[in-house]
Amino acid sequence: NKKSTAAASAAAAVDAHFAAAGERRSLATSLGAWTGSAPRRGAGILTEVYYLARREKNSLLRDRAGLVAAIAAPCCLNLLFAGIFYQAGDRERPNYQVMTHFGAISQIAIGGMFGAAQPLLLSFPLEAALFKKEYGVGTYTATTYFAAKTAVEVPKSFLVAALTWLVSYWLIALEGPIILYILALWLMGFAIASTALLLGCLVPNVEVGLQVSPAVLVPQILFAGFFIKSEQIPPFLRWAQYLCSLRYGNNLFALIAFGPQETDSWDNSTRAEAELLLELNQIEPGDWWVNVLVLASIGVAFRLVAIAALSWRAARTA
Repeated sequence: NKKSTAAASAAAAVDAHFAAAGERRSLATSLGAWTGSAPRRGAGILTEVYYLARREKNSLLRDRAGLVAAIAAPCCLNLLFAGIFYQAGDRERPNYQVMTHFGAISQIAIGGMFGAAQPLLLSFPLEAALFKKEYGVGTYTATTYFAAKTAVEVPKSFLVAALTWLVSYWLIALEGPIILYILALWLMGFAIASTALLLGCLVPNVEVGLQVSPAVLVPQILFAGFFIKSEQIPPFLRWAQYLCSLRYGNNLFALIAFGPQETDSWDNSTRAEAELLLELNQIEPGDWWVNVLVLASIGVAFRLVAIAALSWRAARTA
């Protein structure tokens, strides 16, 4: 009897311990929902980021078919674009037009937008289930999770941006340093990917994400400045362009191709067309740094909101 009583007391103590631990974990998870932090462990932040980034890298390299597709798809697609707009940037051609030149650049930017957004829209809602499970037991924080994903995503997106322009730059006969086109597309891709991550954190599954994505991505095309000039958009809708990453990316491409540093040597009529293009789209040559700053801000701000959104959803299901 004494042994059974002692065993019962020990079992009750263990149950009480785990019940209290569960309550503390639930409370800590709830409190961390808005700060992006889960219950703390012994591992430091850098250790978490290192192992999460290594897992992300291994997952990327292990999926060879997906990796080949991620590289081959933009190469093939932009070869097609370059073939359609072949030598569109050659001012020596008798049928050269500034708008066709700008159309070629805009099409590369639009393709880059979908290339940056779609993979995350397809994969992230599926990864969210694993995140919720691991986050719920305090394996890591939402901040370190996103930091690790960004550490793997950034070099991959730079490679894609470089390949995009390497296969199209000379075929389209563009002017301006190719490295500037690559860096502009890379930065725009980072901002677009942040938008896709935020959308992926808010939707419950892939199907909903695909249904909602046109409402987020298609308006960016309309505000990019090619189909309709910025000053022609009704004022009550014009404010939306300031949330569109494609708009600022296209501004940078236009400044690289049609900025004063390139058009000073052009003939007067062609230079006037290029200046009018910049004016109608409200692109100031001296404000290139504003476009860079806005793209970087969108990229960082949307990821911070995505951290809070995913943490809140994970805490609700904990």
